[in-house]
This record gives sequence, C-alpha cells and structure tokens, in this order.
Amino acid sequence: MYRLLSVLLASLLLPLASQAANTPPTPGIEFVHHDWFLACDNTGTCRAAGYSPEKADSLLGLMLERAGGPGTAVKARLRVGEDGESAVPEGSMRLHVNGRDLGPVQDTGADEAVMLRPAQVEGLLAALPGQARIEVIDSRGTRWPISDRGAAAVLLKMDEVQGRVGTPGALVRRGTRAEASVPAAVAKPVIVRGVLAAGRPGDSGLGSSEALRDALIATLGDNDDCPRLIEYEGTPEMVIERLDDHHVLVQALCQMGAYNYSNGFWIARDQPPFAPETVTLEAEGFSRSDRTLYARYKGRGIGDCVSGWDWAWDGRRFQPSSAFSTGLCRGVAGGHWTLPTLVSTVR
Repeated sequence: MYRLLSVLLASLLLPLASQAANTPPTPGIEFVHHDWFLACDNTGTCRAAGYSPEKADSLLGLMLERAGGPGTAVKARLRVGEDGESAVPEGSMRLHVNGRDLGPVQDTGADEAVMLRPAQVEGLLAALPGQARIEVIDSRGTRWPISDRGAAAVLLKMDEVQGRVGTPGALVRRGTRAEASVPAAVAKPVIVRGVLAAGRPGDSGLGSSEALRDALIATLGDNDDCPRLIEYEGTPEMVIERLDDHHVLVQALCQMGAYNYSNGFWIARDQPPFAPETVTLEAEGFSRSDRTLYARYKGRGIGDCVSGWDWAWDGRRFQPSSAFSTGLCRGVAGGHWTLPTLVSTVR
C-alpha cells in the first residue's frame, strides 16, 4: 500500500503536457513508526494516527491533525473501530492520560466538526513526546488503550515536515526560533476538468489492434509492471476512450492478484504511428463522467487498510489530483481514517 508516492512521482505527462500552464503538485509524505502513522499532504497539513497496541483487544484510533503555517492549533479525533467480532467500549467514555482524567469523549466519526476538546488535546500533546499511558475507560470501568509506541518519532517528523523544529509551537523539540519562521501553508491546486470528445465508430476497433499493442509494449522497456500485456496470447483486449480529435486513452490489463488488479493507461494517437505515452500502470479504471482515472488498493484481503489515488483530465493531460491511505492495517474495514498526501480542488 505504500507504493502510493512513488507511483505518483513516476506518472508521466501526456503528449500535450508541454502546453499546460501549470505544474502537477508534489505529493507529501508518509512515515510509519511502531503503532503510529503520519501523512502530510501537499498543502502542509499533517495527520498523525495512533492505534491500540497490535495485540490488544481494542480497535481504538486517535488522529491528530495540524494545518501548515505559524500558530496553527492541533485538532484531535477519536474513532471506536468495529470489526463485527471484537468487543467495543460500552456506554459513556472518559479519556485518561497517565492516570489523569481528561473528561468525557465520544467517537467523533467522520464529521470533521466534531473534535476532542482543546484541554484534552493539550493533555495528549504534553504526554505523547514521553511515556504516555492513554486509555479510554467505558461505563463498566473497562480500560481501552491507545499505544504511545512511535508517537514521539511521528510527532517529531510532523514538526520537521512543517518546519517547526526549534520554535515555541513545535510538538517535540521546542526552541526560541521565531514562530513566524514557520513556512506558510500552501493553497490547494485547482484543476479544471477538460472536455472529452465524443467517441467515433472506429474507436472500438483499435482495441484489437496488434500494432497498437506492440506500440504499448515498446513503452515498457525493462519495466516489468505490466506482464499481462506482454504475455497475452491472441487478439489483444484493450479498452479505448476518445479524448480529443486526434488522441485516445488506451486501457490494458497489467496485473491480476488475489484481491487487487491494475490496468495500464496510455495516451495514443488514433492512427499509426500511435506514439503512446504512459500515464500509469497502476490504475483500476476510468470514469468518463468524472473524467478521472482512479486506483484503490487493499493492503490485505480483509480491506482494513487501503491506498488510493486519482488523476483528473484537464483537456491536455491527466493530472494527479488526490492520493491517500487509511493508515495501518488494524482490523477495521476501510481503515480508521482517510489520510491524504495529495489534495486538490477539481472543478
């Protein structure tokens, strides 16, 4: 699941990309240490997710989120995960940190407007760089832990990515460097969807063109990420989508696994010489209505950790428009959180 960033960085611009006025955004980073996972996106916002100890009978998740720029506050959310089998907290819940009762908490769910209280966040941030015993205690007195293993390293990495190390607002290594020296947040890039030309009667025939298939194979070189295209015997099975008056999008199966598969996508001319250019060998499909290539991959078969990315057609190329993962594989279908490394506004 952690191939996400390398795939996005390897995405090639399409034949008309040199005419584009803007440059694709650079994805952020992911960092994992023990029971904590960090994702920072291209705007400078970072999200650190902590989980219950892997062998504990608990599916709790904690997420700390901080926007880039000087003086920004840390927000926190709590998720009570369920897998249909494990026990879950019953009744009301209270947050305890190092034996101190920080008051009632609730599952904040997917609503970003529901957060832990500022005093609770302060208590967590004060404890996490050192040894932190974090527990949620339910109405029956049962203690549900959230691990501190890896938290200090992840919070330090967050400070490094956001340029906060040595400032009063750093989470781990505070200092006297001026808070104003922290780099400002970056605005979301804006991608305007391009128009797709209507299909033509002859487009579907390109899907069985041996010459087009050979041209696609020639783009692979020593790359072994599309074995199905190379090994396929008989008439090739390629899906063709019209992009403009002279170019089509070509889709061909590259790999098929137990619970994931990938298609390759190329921009090609609609007649010889096809001169195909690779968009990606890692997507699942193309949504014509959204004018978007998309990929969603499970980290393991039960689907408790997922990574995904999208490319939006702007009329000249497919621009990387989003990338995310759901963090560590901890038994909750779909994961606890959506943790982006690339965000944009697509209109």
